[in-house]
Parts: sequence; C-alpha cells; structure tokens
Amino acid sequence: MIEATPLSKPVSKIAKPSINGQLLFALLCIVIILPRWYYVENFAVALPFYDQWDAEWVNLLKPWTEGKLAISVLWSNHNEHRIFPTRLLTLLSFELTGTWSNLAETRINILPGASTPILLIWLLYKRRELYGFRWLVVAVIIAGATFPLSWENLLIGFQSQFYFLNLFTLSALALVVFRPRDTWAMISVAVLCVLSVVTMASGLITPVAVAMVYAADGYIKRDFSLKKVIMMVMLVVIAATGYMTMPYIAGHNFLHAQNMTEMVKTTIRIMGWPLIDKKLYIGVLWLPALITIPVLLFTRRFTRFDLLMFGCFIWTGAQVLALAYGRGHELFDISSRYTEVLHLGLAGNAWFVIRATEGFFTEKKAGIFVRIIGLIFFAALFISHAKRFPRDIVTMKEDHAIRIIQTKNVFLYLKTHDKQHLVKPRLHIPYPKAERLQTILDDPELLKVLPQSVLNGTE
Repeated sequence: MIEATPLSKPVSKIAKPSINGQLLFALLCIVIILPRWYYVENFAVALPFYDQWDAEWVNLLKPWTEGKLAISVLWSNHNEHRIFPTRLLTLLSFELTGTWSNLAETRINILPGASTPILLIWLLYKRRELYGFRWLVVAVIIAGATFPLSWENLLIGFQSQFYFLNLFTLSALALVVFRPRDTWAMISVAVLCVLSVVTMASGLITPVAVAMVYAADGYIKRDFSLKKVIMMVMLVVIAATGYMTMPYIAGHNFLHAQNMTEMVKTTIRIMGWPLIDKKLYIGVLWLPALITIPVLLFTRRFTRFDLLMFGCFIWTGAQVLALAYGRGHELFDISSRYTEVLHLGLAGNAWFVIRATEGFFTEKKAGIFVRIIGLIFFAALFISHAKRFPRDIVTMKEDHAIRIIQTKNVFLYLKTHDKQHLVKPRLHIPYPKAERLQTILDDPELLKVLPQSVLNGTE
C-alpha cells in the first residue's frame, strides 16, 4: 500500500551549501561549457547556412547596415515562428565582431545553450535537493548538456531560439514555484511567457504549462486566490493570442501527421528518445513519471521541487504532442535540433523515477521492484547516450566536411563570378537554390561583412 507520510527529506536534515559545494557547482558549470566549446571550435564553420542567408542577411543585417531596419522586423514571422530573441542575438554578434559569421554566432550561443542546464543544477543546489540517488538527476542533466545530442543547434548559430525557449520556460516555472505570491515574480512570469511566444511557435505551450503549475499549486495548498486566478486567465490569453496570430504555412501541411494512428506512433517514438531502438515499446521510458506524478499530486505530497519538475515534464510532454503533429508524417528519426526541447522533460522524468524509490511503498517486494525499474531506467538512458555519442561525432565530422565544400564553392564563385561553381549537388552549396544564392552573393555590401575565412577560402 502507498505510504501516507511525506516523501521529501526534511530540510533540517539537509546540509547547508558549503564552500566545497560552491566549488563543485563551479566545476559542473565548466564541465557543461567546455564540451560545447570543443564542438563549436572543431565542427562549426563561418559560412552561413540555408535560412541564414535570407533571415539574417537579406531581412535583418542588410537593412541594419543601411539604417533602414524597421523595428517590426524583429518579431515578424519566420515560417511558423517569430524569432525575436534570435534576431537580437544576431545583431549583437554582428556588432561585437563586425562580421556576419555563423562561427561567431555559435560561439556566442555557448552561453545561452549552457544556461538552462546550469540554472536547473543551481536550483537543485540552492534548494538543497542534492543528496543520495538524486545526484543521478544531475548526471542526466549534464549528459544532455555535454553530449552532442542536439548537434545541429550547436553548429548553426541561427538555432538559438531553442536555447531561449528552454531558458524562458525554466525561469518562468521557477518563479511560479518558489515565488508564487510575489507580484513582481508574476509580472516577470508574464513577460517570460510573452517572450516564449515570440521565440518559437511552440512557445505558446509555455504559458499553458505555467498555468497548469499554478493550478497544481492551488490544488495542493487548497488556495486559489484572486491574484492567482487572474494570472492563470492571463496566461491562457497569452497562449490563445499566440495561437491565433501564428503564421499559417500551407506548404508545410505535408509534414503534419496525416491521421491519429500516425500521430500516436510518432508521439511514442519521440517519448522514447534518447533510446536508440525504434520500436514503439520505447515509450515506456515515460511510464515511471506518469505513475508517480498522479500519486504525489492527488495525495498532496508534492514538494516545491516536485512542482518544478512537474512543470518541466508537462511542458515537454506538450512539446512532444506539438512536434508529433507538426512534423509527424513518416517521422522515424527525430531531428537532432528538435531534441533540445526534450531535455527538461527527461530531467523531470529522472527526478520522478528517483522520487518513486524514496520510501514510496511500504511493502518490501514492491519497494524492490520500484528500485529495479529505476535501475533499468538509468541504465537504458546512459547506455543509449554512450551509443549515440560516437555516431553523433561521426555525423558532425561529415557535416563539417560538407560545410568546407560549401565554403570552397562560395569562395570560387566570389573569385570568378562563374555560376558553374554554384550549380552543384544538393548541400554542396549553402542554400537550396543556386539562382537565389547567386543574387545574394552579387550584393557588394555582403562582401564587406563576410568573414575573411570565407573570402579567402581558408575555412
């Protein structure tokens, strides 16, 4: 039978953060940042790629250098998305370096990319939640941050919107959980949710997830104050506004799941990430959390950190559903760039696996069974990471080789203006259409901002 006593360790028994703890946290930050720096320095190139040519140069930087940039461009649509923070970061990179360089952007992206895992570990540390097997959650966070699972986002500066969305979401959830009644915290949460909506199309999920955390907190405390209800309504309005103003791209319909069966199968496959098997039983990866969360919630035994991890879990779950619908047609392997939004949920999943082992059952046999399930969960997770790592390194090396070919072809065209250097196989030039790329490269203003490594062909 389920025990009725609280599952969390009393705060009085948890050691206060020490100097050694602070040094350990600093070391963990370095451990997260250094591998990301290594990947960027060894596999990223300066030459912009695909969407960057129009979205960054033609629509943003060229008007900026000419003094003609309209402020509304910053939040105008890019496909289904409004990439406001990414555009700001592009302008920052340009102003700091004086060049339009994908490599410079990826270097700057190292900090936004590392910020979410660092913030989550910091919250665990500051809230004194790190003891016993809970350190396995830190291992999951670090593995997600240091292994090149989302290698596309590491190597293409334009992908920073994923980093911003994760950071805005975790920050908003943390404010809701740890400062639920603070007026300024509520204002900050609303701002973060609006920023999420103008970061990516799926950013509208953030205010929904935050509202659900407010609701869960009210249920646990039996406290639905007027301020909290108003906040929840406001968040729903933000999400609804984001949905109603989302740009519709008719040409993307073929990417959508075509029926419910395809939607369900794709959802299960995404849920099973990062397991390397493609069979549908990999979806059981989420089963421990799906059992533990309702038990803790309905018995009102959620700790504050349970509530935070609950928010991470349901936010990722909603992202999975959105991805399964929006990109679910014949999706068998999830693209590495989309895996970025799965890391918070994976950490939440790991958290609730550990919580289930912390005296969850009074019967000895049941307790042993739960611990075995936990062992299988973490073993499967880390083994999958270990198997993916060499494959991802090979993929990055292959991608780097392609980018070098692209740089060579662009250099030869700029040197000779012979369009035959752009009439190449797919991916041998950094843009889908050679004619459009030629038009962009013929702009004399572009030569003033391209990196010397591209102009000299010395990538």
